[in-house]
Amino acid sequence: LVQRTLESAAVRGAKGIAVFVAAGWEEAFALPSDQPYENRLVVDDEPYLVPIFIADYLRREYLVVLADSHRARLYIASSSGSRLLDELEEAVPKTNRSSGQRWGKQQATIARHREDHILHFQQELVECVELAYDARSIHGIILLGEHEVLESLYRLMPKRLAQRVVHESPHSWSGRQPEIRERVREVVKVALDLKLQRLIREINGRIEQGAAVASGPQEVIVALRNGQVSEIIMGPDLGDVGSRCVDCGSLFAFEESNCPFCKAHCNRCYLWQEIITQAIHHGIDVHFVPRSTDFNVPGGVSALLARDDPQWAPCSVGCPK
Repeated sequence: LVQRTLESAAVRGAKGIAVFVAAGWEEAFALPSDQPYENRLVVDDEPYLVPIFIADYLRREYLVVLADSHRARLYIASSSGSRLLDELEEAVPKTNRSSGQRWGKQQATIARHREDHILHFQQELVECVELAYDARSIHGIILLGEHEVLESLYRLMPKRLAQRVVHESPHSWSGRQPEIRERVREVVKVALDLKLQRLIREINGRIEQGAAVASGPQEVIVALRNGQVSEIIMGPDLGDVGSRCVDCGSLFAFEESNCPFCKAHCNRCYLWQEIITQAIHHGIDVHFVPRSTDFNVPGGVSALLARDDPQWAPCSVGCPK
């Protein structure tokens, strides 16, 4: 059944395929993906969804702004590709070399007109960026262009947009459209890697401070339970098993027969999957470190805690001895 599904036309050309089969099914359920999956066979009572969560993370879209002094392109991009969203251009007076008092005044007038046109164009571009950002589920803004141009744009952006700029990179306007789209895709990948590096540095720094951080599965679970988590970063899933209470829903990073809180029965569960599910349920951003990188996540999974909350401390009930 699985082999027939993998060879079917419905999944041909996919970079990854998740196949689900249950007893009594006449057909398998297949989810083709534009992101590759690790080869893995899981036999259990529940579907294993971690690779799908990771693929969705890599599919997150960013708004990429490629800007020059008088022209710009807006792209929607993820690590798997990009597409042109909008293109803007404004006629800007050219600068002229001149000499003499009369020509000097004329050149100064042209320069002022040029600056006015550039400012008008940049204001229009910021408005387009704001509209594009609000119309989609965007996880961040990436700016490409000369440093001086990007600085001007950044100053004109509303604070809520400026705070969503996750990466800036120098880039000239030259090049064909397909080449630029490939460059945009590469920049998104770089931005994702830099984001992971910054998160891991922040986590290690907070561990040294001994505050506002949770490291390791059980510490993260307790922080989630206490509503303290602002962001989670997860290393590769090593197949760790946990327990979930069938009554109160409490999660534990170890196998437990009965819940320490309500004494109800606990079921075996995939630990990484349960942590991800709880985080998504509470609207917490989860970041995944690929197995192919050298990034080391303390404890395998770590969480940044809101600094205005009380400092996290381990609970006495439901924690491993």
